[in-house]
Amino acid sequence: MASEAVTATIVAAKVRALQRPCDALTTPASQPDRSSRRTRVALLCSGLGTVRRGHEVFARDLFELVRDAVDISLFKGGGAPAPGETVIPHVPRDAPELDGMHLCVAPKWHAAAVQVERMRVEGETFAYGALPALLVGDFDVLHCLEQEVCQVLWAHRHLFARTPAILWSNGGALPAADQPPCDAVQEYTDYNLQRSARGRAFLIPHAVDTRRFHPGVVSSFRQRHGIPAEAFVVITVGSICYWHKRTDHVIREVSQVPGAWLVVAGQETPDTAAIKTLGRELLGDRVIFTSLSHDALPDAYAAADVFTLGSLFETFGIVYIEAMAMGLPVVCTDHPNQRGIVKDGVFVDMRAPGALARALRETPTAEWARLREQGPKIVQRDFDAASVRQRYVDVYDQVAGQARPLPAYTWAVRLKSNAINLRRVIRRVLRLTA
Repeated sequence: MASEAVTATIVAAKVRALQRPCDALTTPASQPDRSSRRTRVALLCSGLGTVRRGHEVFARDLFELVRDAVDISLFKGGGAPAPGETVIPHVPRDAPELDGMHLCVAPKWHAAAVQVERMRVEGETFAYGALPALLVGDFDVLHCLEQEVCQVLWAHRHLFARTPAILWSNGGALPAADQPPCDAVQEYTDYNLQRSARGRAFLIPHAVDTRRFHPGVVSSFRQRHGIPAEAFVVITVGSICYWHKRTDHVIREVSQVPGAWLVVAGQETPDTAAIKTLGRELLGDRVIFTSLSHDALPDAYAAADVFTLGSLFETFGIVYIEAMAMGLPVVCTDHPNQRGIVKDGVFVDMRAPGALARALRETPTAEWARLREQGPKIVQRDFDAASVRQRYVDVYDQVAGQARPLPAYTWAVRLKSNAINLRRVIRRVLRLTA
C-alpha cells in the first residue's frame, strides 16, 4: 500500500507539471529584451530545508552569495517560504510511505540500495514538482545540485518556450561516463575536473565565509559541555553513520589517545543510536554528540584543537576548509583529492586501524602550531567566499547562452523512425502468420 501511495504521488506530480495552461507560457514573440537585464537563474536543491549536509550548506551559501549580482530564485525541499525562495512539494527521502519498498537486491547491499532509491524518488518528484514554476519563470539557467533533478529537467527541455541552459554541480564526483546530460558541469577540485566531461566541465571550488569562520571566534562550548580547559579536543563534523563518514572509526581511534575528548557534530541517521553506545563504551563522558545548525558550527570548531573526518574520500568536504579557516589542523584521508583541498595537513591511511590514533598522539606540538597558522592563510587565498563570487556570476552569464539546441527532425531522424515502424510491422505480421 505504501508503494502504491508513492506511485500515485509521483504520477500526480507529473500530471500537474504537464497540465499547465498553454497561455501561461511565455512565447518567443512576447519574450522581453534580455540585453539589459540580469541573468535569471533557478537554483534547485531537494534536500535544502530538511537535510543538514555540506551539499545543502553549499546551496544556501551560493544563493546568498550571488543574489545581489544575478536574478536568482531558490527552489528547496523544505523550510519556510521566503523572498526569492520556493518550497516544492515532493516525496522526501525519509517519507514513511517509502518504508514498505521492495527491492530485488542482494541482502549485503539492501540498505545501501534503499538509500539510493529514496534519493531517486526524492529527486524525481522534486523535479516534477518544480517544473510548473520553471516553465513560466523565463529562466536562463537551471542550476541543479542533484543528478535526478538534472535528468528529469533535461528530458523535458522541449516543454520550455525558450530552452534554458542546464548546469549541474557534480556533488558525487561522478566520472564523465556516469554524469547526467546537461549543458555544463561544475567540478570542485582539479582531481575531479580531470575525470569530468571535457568541453563542458569547469572548476569552481566550495568557499567559506571567513567573516564567520575565523580563529578569533570566542566560544563557550567547552564550558557548556563540561570539557576541561586543558583537555585535548578532537572534533568531527558530518552525518553520524557507519558508511562514508565512518564515525565509529573516529571513535575507536580517538579512544586510543590518552585523555582525549571527542566532539561529534552532525545529523543523526539510523546508525546513530548504535554509534552513541559505542562512544559511551570507549570514551565514557569524554564524547559529546550534538546536532548543530550551520550558524552554530563556529562555536563548536573554536572549542577544538584538531579536526578529523573518517571518510576515505570526499568530493570536496566543506568541513575541511571550515576547520582550516578556524585555525584547526586537519587530519584526513591520504587521497589525491583531499591533498589538493587541504594542501597542508596530516594525511593518514584511514583504512588502517591505529593510523589516525598515531597521528593524534605523535604529531609534534610545533607541527600542530604551524598548521594552525597556515590553515587560515590557505583558505583566505583559495576558498574565501568573496573571491569566488564573481566566478559564479561569470559562469552563469556564459552558460546562459550555451543551451544545446533541441533535436531537429532531419532525414536521419525520419529514416530511423521509418525503420522502427517497419520493424514493428514485420513483427506483427510474423506473429499473425505463426
